[in-house]
Amino acid sequence: MGHWCRVCGRDRPNEKFSGKGHCSRKPKTERDEIDHTEEIFNYLNQSNISKKNIIRLKELTSSQNQKISELANIVLEVARIKPHKRGRLKFLAKTNRELLSKLEDTGLIMANS
Repeated sequence: MGHWCRVCGRDRPNEKFSGKGHCSRKPKTERDEIDHTEEIFNYLNQSNISKKNIIRLKELTSSQNQKISELANIVLEVARIKPHKRGRLKFLAKTNRELLSKLEDTGLIMANS
């Protein structure tokens, strides 16, 4: 009996895992993209986007992958405006509609709901 792979989203036999908690089925660049995207989405689920998270988001904005850097820029902007989760969407709806529409367009708003 295997276990669930966080990269490909399937139950895989133990032999198919590299020992780092994910299968080696996909290339490293794809695995990194999946991990970084998940990391960025998880920042919006936190009750507070901390200073360390903001530093990490700044690192991700300089990523070679355009999708990752774009998502990180949007979440970094949210973190600068309203780092605390309580009332974040309502606050953005009142003060910064453009940022709220960016969140909707990229699908980040679903992660926050």
